[in-house]
Amino acid sequence: MRDFFATRGSEVLRSWPVILRLSVAPALAWWLSMQLFGHSQAFFAPIAAILTLTVGAGARASIVIEIVVGAALGILVGELLILSIGRGSWQLTLVVALAIVSARFFRLPGLAVTQAVISAVLLVAVVPAEGIADPALTRFVDALLGGAVGLAMIVLIPANPVRELDLGTQRVLDELAEILDRTALALRTEDADRAAEALDRARETQPMVDAVGTLASSVAEMARLSPFRWRQRNAVTTRTQALSDLDHALRNTRVLTRRAAAMLRKHEAAPRGLAESLESLAELARNDAANTTALIAVSRQAILTATEHLTINTAAIASQIRAIVADMMLAAGTPAHELDVLLEVD
Repeated sequence: MRDFFATRGSEVLRSWPVILRLSVAPALAWWLSMQLFGHSQAFFAPIAAILTLTVGAGARASIVIEIVVGAALGILVGELLILSIGRGSWQLTLVVALAIVSARFFRLPGLAVTQAVISAVLLVAVVPAEGIADPALTRFVDALLGGAVGLAMIVLIPANPVRELDLGTQRVLDELAEILDRTALALRTEDADRAAEALDRARETQPMVDAVGTLASSVAEMARLSPFRWRQRNAVTTRTQALSDLDHALRNTRVLTRRAAAMLRKHEAAPRGLAESLESLAELARNDAANTTALIAVSRQAILTATEHLTINTAAIASQIRAIVADMMLAAGTPAHELDVLLEVD
């Protein structure tokens, strides 16, 4: 129980920027709407702030702006439609259906669909207070204001880009290690089915890499925009480049697993040294990815093993192990011009 609460407590502490943004932004948007514009029903301002912070989290600033403008325009069009057809049960059904269709058409994530439905319900169910001359314009302004407040919170209280990139990097390394382990086991047991499963796993990595790449672009942009993160810009640049190198490592892993699967389908004997190299490389990826000395040793073991048991497949697998090692060394900061010398086999 002590470990459980300690772990959960540390997770909460690491989430303090999210907690602060989601706590402050709705209240600030609501207060500004009432104080600046005198809106007595300013519920769309906090809703738009929450939508911006939840749906726009991890996205580039341009995408967040698109979310803000899109939500505001949706509220404006919805309110104008309601002013034309009135309020009632069938109107609520129609407006909610239109909100869902629009969200699906623009391929918004599930949370954005939920927010769109809630906004549609509020549009119909909450009757504008007396004295509001133009509820469509009022609610449109509130949505823009709330979105602007949400965007300001993202810039002023950004996530820690270095920590986010380190977490993304470790996810890629863990996935790389898992595929290498599965391929190594397939070679050890000479099991073609296991090799095929490893190949399938390798082919499924691209969405994860794309997501991490999007995260890298977003946090790099926030490091440039937010004055509180300017001092981390160099570290962010270094880590972003490392993620690109690890993307190449995963691509080389797909080639490796495809060659291993082909080898085992043809019942070709798998040299023990190749499986050992893959296992060592997987262990380094999980726990010591910057250990260039150990990485070099893995590459040399693979090349020597292939030299002793030379076939097209063993040479191809050893070559891919060397390529993955090179990518990991680049990610660890080794200059590209030094790789050929360091990975040369005597």
